[in-house]
Amino acid sequence: MNITILGAGSWATALAHVFSINSHSITLVGRDPMLFDVEKNINKGYFPDIILSSNIKYTTDLKSALKTAEMVLFCIPSEAFRLKAKEVAAMLDHEVYILNATKGLDSQTFKPLTTVLEEELPSSLVKGIISLVGPSFAEEVIHDKVTAICAVSKDERNAQIVQKAFSHATFRIYTNTDEIGCQIGAALKNVIAIASGAIAGLGEGENAKAALVTRGLQEIIRLGVHLGGKKETFYGLTGIGDLLLTCSSMKSRNFKLGYEIGVKDDASLVLKENKMTVEGVVTCRFASCLAKQHNINMPIVSGVYEVLFNNVKPSIITHSSMLRSLKHE
Repeated sequence: MNITILGAGSWATALAHVFSINSHSITLVGRDPMLFDVEKNINKGYFPDIILSSNIKYTTDLKSALKTAEMVLFCIPSEAFRLKAKEVAAMLDHEVYILNATKGLDSQTFKPLTTVLEEELPSSLVKGIISLVGPSFAEEVIHDKVTAICAVSKDERNAQIVQKAFSHATFRIYTNTDEIGCQIGAALKNVIAIASGAIAGLGEGENAKAALVTRGLQEIIRLGVHLGGKKETFYGLTGIGDLLLTCSSMKSRNFKLGYEIGVKDDASLVLKENKMTVEGVVTCRFASCLAKQHNINMPIVSGVYEVLFNNVKPSIITHSSMLRSLKHE
């Protein structure tokens, strides 16, 4: 199968590696002609020590990459998602499956990214839309560490096509049909991960992290169910599974950013110096707006918002959260 991946970052490259194991042909589409060593087949920007399969190619020419594609995978920052979908719509001239591996919400409408794809791509050329979601660090996937994620689609048959095409000995794919629940869980866990990193940076311990992750999950469930997700989804791989991973490791960009903010007890300087794409920062703004719009109590999300956008010290947020009015769990 010919697969075009829009994006050439760490996750896009790790997925290309996974797909190549099952003998698919993959084209990574990036913007920087210097990112890839074409002769050695190395992504110099993200995995300079790994020689990729000869089944993986790199280009900056989106139009040519779409010509022979049977599947097109979006793996780009959420802020650029709608614009890229419009570009693809203008160039696509045959039927394809559309995959999404970006975690976040639309920067303009707060909608799930599969909804953006439905709005922007011609339905006559889309065989199905499937998201790849679940606890997965690119650095582990590309080194063939055991990983399990979900292929999520409203149509179970489309999810099964992806499941069968890409599963192998170290990469197991489950299917799920709850698009809203899976995408909300995948997006909001990044906000909770920033909070988890911040309390670690402040010097708090495992007790605090366990409490934060547990209460953070409840906030995700409140919003996710209100928006149409199924409660049971949030107790699976795309919910608590992804949340636990992202809230517990410096491999997570969101946790790492939060940790640096906690150490300094200040977000302004850290955000100014940060050069990485940290989806939780963007998602936090949207999640806070959604919580207010739907009148949903999300104190952790609100606290992260205050730290990121109103320059409130995380130590103050932590202290005040512990002194809120007492309640039943």
